Amino acid sequence: MVRVYRYRLYPSAAQDERMRWTLERLRELYNAALEERRNAYRQRGETISGYQQMAQLREVRAVREEYSGIHVHLLQDAITRLDRAYRAFFRRVKAGEKPGFPRFRGRGRYTSFTLKDAKNRNGAAFDVKAKRLRLTGIGEIKVKLHRQPEGVLKQVTITLDGDGHWYACLCCDGVPERPLPATGQSVGVDVGIKAFATLSTGEQVENPRHHERAQAQLRRAQRRVARRKRGSNRRRKAALLLRKHHNKIQRARRDFHHKVALGFVRRFDSIAVESLNIKGLARGMLAKQVQDAAWGGFLTILRSKAECAGREVWEVDPRGTSQRCSGCGTVVPKKLSVRIHACSDCGLVLDRDENAARNIHWLGQSLRGGLIDGSPVEPRSPFLAL
Repeated sequence: MVRVYRYRLYPSAAQDERMRWTLERLRELYNAALEERRNAYRQRGETISGYQQMAQLREVRAVREEYSGIHVHLLQDAITRLDRAYRAFFRRVKAGEKPGFPRFRGRGRYTSFTLKDAKNRNGAAFDVKAKRLRLTGIGEIKVKLHRQPEGVLKQVTITLDGDGHWYACLCCDGVPERPLPATGQSVGVDVGIKAFATLSTGEQVENPRHHERAQAQLRRAQRRVARRKRGSNRRRKAALLLRKHHNKIQRARRDFHHKVALGFVRRFDSIAVESLNIKGLARGMLAKQVQDAAWGGFLTILRSKAECAGREVWEVDPRGTSQRCSGCGTVVPKKLSVRIHACSDCGLVLDRDENAARNIHWLGQSLRGGLIDGSPVEPRSPFLAL
């Protein structure tokens, strides 16, 4: 199993300056490579590949002395990122989506670099006992080791966060699983906006609405940035304060997701969730609420924790789960504003989201193999028998 461990770094003033200088050189290389590709196609109709640009790095290091002091893997990483951006551009063109041609990286828009061969201590070496991370050309950096990493270290990514703090992301392979004892319980989960999650058991997880609650602070911080003169130190300080507000919201949301996902994994052996088109929902009239809830990030964390604990997560088609009765399978049409499900056939009356969660539960168990808590599933309608 692959896992990424994220640690806070405490570099010295000289190390901090060196890493920021490295980011600027990599940003410059990224922009130069993008300009070369763009001009080659516009002027001569030629397409330059990432491998061709990587082959030119030897000449670049010979001409530009400052690049000779940067590990070659970092230079290759900048070209790889540009190549990945081009591949994503062509993929969107073929899919008929908004293309989004690769753009030049402005100041402060290149905030990380990756050393891809840390397994062989090539460019990076992590000393767990000394709590130090050695980076070629930078030195040994103090690490806040809040937990011990496991598995084999494959690569290291150094990131400059929005609040000015440095972090190291260690990608480790072969991390052992830690299966939890079986509970014999399964559940269906319906994510929403009114309640963050509704379980088929009738329980609801309140939506904390982190961004909505912090809007007043964000508004004041944004106005402070707008009033400052562009390029001034006061504007940079105001922008840093704004980034800190956003980072605080992000950390609170991530902490909430981890706690909720861990609670589900500890309680249930099998978890059924909706296979949502979150990008499509984020373009609708409830875009701000959808992005504030961040269902995609939560489901990613849930899958990761379930894999480590030996649990199962099943994704089911969400179509019809809110409209069909979980008691008899009859279709009960209702608008989004109607929050109570009332079936005229079987007389079932309950919360709309709980009804959807029950349908999700049954569909998940049918995918699992027709068992609910060890008992065979008896289809209650042609819909559930599909």
